[in-house]
Amino acid sequence: MTYQVLDYFKRLSGAIGEGWTQFWFTPSDPATLSAIRFFTGLIVVYLHATLSFDLIALFGPNGMLPAADMAPLEAGSFSYLNYVSAPNELWATHLLGLAILILFAVGFWTRLTTVLGLIVFLSDIHRAPMITSLTEPIAAMVMCYLCLAPCGRRFSLDHWLALRAARNSHARTSTNELSTSATIATRLIQVHLALIILMMGFSKLSGEPWWNGMGAWLLIAREDSRLVDFTWLHTTPKLFDFWTHAIVAFELAFPLLIWLPLARPLLLALGLAIWTSLALLTGEITMALMLAVASLAFVSPDYLVACLHRNGRPAESTV
Repeated sequence: MTYQVLDYFKRLSGAIGEGWTQFWFTPSDPATLSAIRFFTGLIVVYLHATLSFDLIALFGPNGMLPAADMAPLEAGSFSYLNYVSAPNELWATHLLGLAILILFAVGFWTRLTTVLGLIVFLSDIHRAPMITSLTEPIAAMVMCYLCLAPCGRRFSLDHWLALRAARNSHARTSTNELSTSATIATRLIQVHLALIILMMGFSKLSGEPWWNGMGAWLLIAREDSRLVDFTWLHTTPKLFDFWTHAIVAFELAFPLLIWLPLARPLLLALGLAIWTSLALLTGEITMALMLAVASLAFVSPDYLVACLHRNGRPAESTV
């Protein structure tokens, strides 16, 4: 009897170790991460560029957000914007940061520009945390994990230049090299995103409107933020009740069911609908886009490449 118990725990620990290793360290195609890099890059370029309209008004010598006043809010966080305040210095660093983020988006010197782009983006966030939205933490999380992987191996200028050089030298180059670091970065984005969405669901459980079905209506009633005026639907309270509970149910179910391959396509499709509805209700378009982009981490790289190349049924992915 003792031998059987010991053998059971030995087999159990072996199965857990094998599953853990396969989950985190099975090499995979970085195609999905490359697509995430491109779309995340477009979003952070937009967010950084929007500071151009108020750059001097916010961070200038007589700006509304002096570095000394912001220091207690930064809690030791680094921002190179704390060391520049003259208009010419601000514009120089701002435009240099914009150039770095553009290079990150298009995938040029990607290993370097991914790290530099994260520094630029975090500097924007840390310098003025009160003007950020829910988008910035998600984008920063994704950019952080992209630093760990070869996210410029596909859909990038680096990839195009490598293919061009190979053609000119008549050498062979591989476009489907598998990478363990790509798997690690993908898994980190998946786990972190699942926890973010779970926290979004838990936060709603503490509010009575999300229990009694009025949560969606309260968002619609906020004229200062809503993207579309749905108040003409006030005669259909059951619709708002369903809308409210659908959002909460999805945010609580996603972190659990997304790991089931059979449920994943349905959850990703529902996610697009939920994020779109939240964008319409709250006006947080970039947040909805960033959630959708981060959700790409659950899309198989083989499926993504097959869809883009239209070369038949995609193969089963290891991710």
